[in-house]
Amino acid sequence: MCLSDCLLLYVFSSSGEEDSSGERGLLHTWKGYSYSVTPERVLLSRPVLQAALGTRHGVLLVEGGQVYSFGEFPWKQSQVSEVGPLKPVLESALSGQRVVAVAAGSFHSGAVTEDGGVHMWGENSFGQCGLSSLTVVPNPTPVAVLDPDTSPPHTIRVLELACGEQHSLALSAQHEVWAWGSGCQLGLVTTIFPVWKPQKVEHLAGRHVLQVACGAFHSLALVRCQPPQEARRPLPDKCGQCNQLLYTMTDKEDHVIISDGHYCHLGVELLADGEARLGPGRSPPLGLQNNERGRTVAQNGEVLTTTDSDISAAGTDSDRTVGGVGGAGSQNSPYPDDQAVKEYLKKLSDTSLAEETPPADSLDLLTSDLIPGVMPVTTSSALNSLVSSCASAVGERVVSTYEALSLKKMINYYYPGVGGVAGVPGGVPGGFPGGRAEERVGLEESMQGKKSCSTGDIREEEDEGLSRRLSLPGLLSQVSPRLMRRASRPRVRAVPLTPVGGLPEAGELLPSLQTEVWSWGRGEEGQLGHGDNLPRLQPLCIKCLSSKEVVLVAAGAHHSLALTAQSQVFSWGSNSSGQLGHMGCPTTIPRLAKLSEGIRVWDVGAGAQHTLLLADGDCYQPILYYSGQQVRDGAQDAPQDQTEGYSYTQQPVLLPFCMNLGYVSAVFAGGQSCVALADRNVMGFIASLHELAAAERKFYCKLSSVKNHVLRPLLDLGENYPLGPASTVLLQSLARGYSRLCHLTGQHSASLTANLRRRREVKSLVMLEHASIFLDTYTEYCCSVGNFLVMGGFQALAKPSLDFFGKCPELLQRLAESSEENIPLSDLLVALFYLPMRHLHEYGRLLLKLGTCFQVSSVDYQKLQDGCSKFEALALHLKRRRKEAEYTYHFWKSFPGKMTDSLRKPRRRLICESSNKALTLQNSGRFSVNWFILFNDALVHAQFSTHHVFPLATLWVEPILEENTGLYGLKVISPEETFTLLACSSMEKAKWLRSINQAVDQAMRGAGQRAEPPISRTASYTFYKDSRLKEATYEGHWLAGKPDGRGMMKWLDGRIYTGTFKNGLEDGFGDYVIPSKTLNLNDHYQGHWKEGKMHGIGTYKYATGEFYEGSFQDNMRHGHGMLRSGTLNSSSPSVFIGQWVHDKKTGYGVFDDITRGEKYMGMWQDDQRQGTGVIVTQFGLYYEGAFNNNKMQGTGVLLSEDNTTYEGEFSEDWTLNGKVSNLSTGDDPALFLHLSLEKCFEMNPVK
Repeated sequence: MCLSDCLLLYVFSSSGEEDSSGERGLLHTWKGYSYSVTPERVLLSRPVLQAALGTRHGVLLVEGGQVYSFGEFPWKQSQVSEVGPLKPVLESALSGQRVVAVAAGSFHSGAVTEDGGVHMWGENSFGQCGLSSLTVVPNPTPVAVLDPDTSPPHTIRVLELACGEQHSLALSAQHEVWAWGSGCQLGLVTTIFPVWKPQKVEHLAGRHVLQVACGAFHSLALVRCQPPQEARRPLPDKCGQCNQLLYTMTDKEDHVIISDGHYCHLGVELLADGEARLGPGRSPPLGLQNNERGRTVAQNGEVLTTTDSDISAAGTDSDRTVGGVGGAGSQNSPYPDDQAVKEYLKKLSDTSLAEETPPADSLDLLTSDLIPGVMPVTTSSALNSLVSSCASAVGERVVSTYEALSLKKMINYYYPGVGGVAGVPGGVPGGFPGGRAEERVGLEESMQGKKSCSTGDIREEEDEGLSRRLSLPGLLSQVSPRLMRRASRPRVRAVPLTPVGGLPEAGELLPSLQTEVWSWGRGEEGQLGHGDNLPRLQPLCIKCLSSKEVVLVAAGAHHSLALTAQSQVFSWGSNSSGQLGHMGCPTTIPRLAKLSEGIRVWDVGAGAQHTLLLADGDCYQPILYYSGQQVRDGAQDAPQDQTEGYSYTQQPVLLPFCMNLGYVSAVFAGGQSCVALADRNVMGFIASLHELAAAERKFYCKLSSVKNHVLRPLLDLGENYPLGPASTVLLQSLARGYSRLCHLTGQHSASLTANLRRRREVKSLVMLEHASIFLDTYTEYCCSVGNFLVMGGFQALAKPSLDFFGKCPELLQRLAESSEENIPLSDLLVALFYLPMRHLHEYGRLLLKLGTCFQVSSVDYQKLQDGCSKFEALALHLKRRRKEAEYTYHFWKSFPGKMTDSLRKPRRRLICESSNKALTLQNSGRFSVNWFILFNDALVHAQFSTHHVFPLATLWVEPILEENTGLYGLKVISPEETFTLLACSSMEKAKWLRSINQAVDQAMRGAGQRAEPPISRTASYTFYKDSRLKEATYEGHWLAGKPDGRGMMKWLDGRIYTGTFKNGLEDGFGDYVIPSKTLNLNDHYQGHWKEGKMHGIGTYKYATGEFYEGSFQDNMRHGHGMLRSGTLNSSSPSVFIGQWVHDKKTGYGVFDDITRGEKYMGMWQDDQRQGTGVIVTQFGLYYEGAFNNNKMQGTGVLLSEDNTTYEGEFSEDWTLNGKVSNLSTGDDPALFLHLSLEKCFEMNPVK
């Protein structure tokens, strides 16, 4: 490279932890590749944070938010006449603005300020700068990004920019895409160009866009996957834009191909009303042009279906060329047009469907039986009629050809389990007029679905969504009984190896791995990645990248790159100079760049005809790979469009000078130039950061390899081999825990990589600020592995694994990092799945290494030390947990089989046992056998074939003083039993005492840290012996083996007591509910208790509707109280207020019978009026005197409403023995008294 073309950049450090010789933000630049090239630098006063390259210019963002431009920029009028690259020039128009991001197109540039504002400058002939009436913009000028849907228009805050040759894209803070400029690469619904004002890309509205990138004439967007939908709408039959069938079918020889590989035609746009309109100069072709969507080849009686998904990223077939270096091959589409489909369907309905298909009811019944959760549906859809006929008429040849495909899967393709059936009337037949963005997004998601897959990939596709392509043998015979038996076989539900929705606890802290890549614009070179060379006016998802965990996208002039979390690079588009990093064909679909094993790429840059890769090698210092145009010595100054003197790489090549650059943190490419941003290793800090990120990337690749090559096959083996229900569930739990750990590691590696690219600060480490996410995930995973080991799961997998991996499982040994020979396969699996625990020590070591770069008194040092301590402590804890699991597993192998089934539990771990007669039961018989086994949750006393389990949470142990008895005894207290254990020595006694106490404390608090657990604790226990509490469950506070404090007791008959206890009995205030079986209601007492009985003030609501409030004693009403029967609107409301003795009215009391209008005030005895009392009626009669057995009997006075008074003796037969006063003339005193008593005092007994 000529010295005049080089840019010398010297940067001075301003970080507090660096010494005077340290340098950060060093920018190295060069052009092309040759053995003699040496990168050069250019001097600036501040560290460079970001660079962006155009065709002949570049933009630099330095610390402090300043922006420099370098190279050739003819838009600056004062420098048009100058030739060659210029020295970095400060963009003074941005003075006073703090810039956070920069971008460069072919001939224009952009900057994003801290407040989200956009500034553009450079060439503007196509509106790419967003400023009307200007062909060039010499200096950075603000560009307003406004939302026209708000009034007044709201300013959109922008996060980042991307620039192409004639267009620009902006990513807003709401993660939406805005575009301006010219061309179909805008993704806008318009035919009028240029677009001067930024407009929202509506096709991506409702989606969460993470990044945008621009090629010369195409665009890329990295989008977070939509959350899973609980219910999906019925799928439409036709495309909402071109009105063609979404599902097509063709009969090729004796094979039927059904496909959903529909792509919209060239030049179609959506109108506001949802109708389709062709763009100017466009006509809808009958089939897909230049695109071979599927091909079926018959070989030896087998049917092979090749599709886009079948073209593996790892391998290539040169004979399947659709486009690439040699150009695109034009082939006719294998799919018929609408008319051909209709004719074929008519033929089917006239022949096969009418003769061979069962009645509709039978077909519906068959469908409902094969597909749980799907009700029988009758539909007139052409597609469903076709599938029904296929399902009913497929012959025995289906079985021999597709052993992996069952009838259930076939029907499932076209009858989604939730949301209806494709083609059912009432679905959405056209576009999405008037629909919300979220609804449209959800429907488009289901429409695009999962693209084609080969039969070999069917098993994998089931976990992510069923494929919708079939290649079926001819319709020869009825469905075979064998196929029907296979379809009806119960299947274990598949476990997704990627957490649905990611990790909720990680939230926005870590980058998302569940991403999609969308592309749009021109596609002549296949740079859109859809398997053809057609342009796209609107963004379209590249489905084959949806499960690849893409974390970064980059766009060259005519090629595209996608970097995954597994450090792989997918490339597609123009490969004229080998810039894709492979020579596979076709180049219209993403393929893996060809790199040596062990090379992990973590940053990419795409230029006009080259690709730059930043990767990890054998050491953690980054290395650089280059693929694309090679420049001969002395040819660096050739114009970009001149190819003479140039050659290209067959695959990425290592740049020999990369180790001299220091620790490269980011790479950039543009035009013919390459840029690497590097740091010097200052006090080991930069090297430690790179080592931490490199270790995490390597670890994630290791986890992913285990998941794909070991865990997924083991799950398949678990479905086909009888592991048992418990082991199968535990295997699925292990798989979920592993997938969560793997996903978290991938997110963390992406986070550490992003930290290297921009910040390189300790405070950005998520593992320090949110260590609990990592600690909890590792703990959960270790627990699942231990549970599977304890239950003998790995031993059960040994035989099926031997059939799968062979007798020499080198793959398992390599992944488990085991050098032992002849190791049992089950032990190898155990070592493999416990391998992630080692990484915790790696966390601790690297954090400690980072801490040595800071002063001991600094905050960063304290954070790093604390983080190191947490991970090291967890590593030691999980190591103990592993030993406990292995110890328990070996114990169960020797334990009597009859008790194993009842005692063996996944989470139960053995602590110690007395098989060596180290512990015996006091006063046991001479020939009795007593075996005590201490687990982490219970103490088991085994005798011959019987055993009893004492939960540790309700177990208390006390040492017995040896001076008194001369025995080494331990007193064990449980809620219903107390017994003494005798140890053979004082040492054995101390061992058991310590083990039991630590186990009890660990069972209560999760970690045994103290020598003795608290005597007062909270636990749950079910009684089995106590007659009063038999089979009742208590949950609450305990003290020395008895319920004491607040708790809840539940009986099997429905009684519930909630309140305080003392010495095992209800005592204090409590709430008691007693169900009434006859009335189907509850009695309810709320009040005070004493020694297990109602005692004191309380309220009792009876199921009959009565309500008592007052004093209780020994579960009975005793003392003063009020009893209310019924209500004011009931048939017999009454109230009694007075004294009670042993649940009966005794003493003075007042009874008010509201219905009869009577009130009694006087003495009571055993619920009867007895003694002196007063009664008043609603008719004005008043009686005061003696009562006996609830009747007026004895001396008394009766007063009527007209003041007639009777005073004398009252007898049981109402015999008069007294005088009457104020009686009206002519009235008979005896008749008056008789009528009054008969009318008003015929009293009923009172409760």
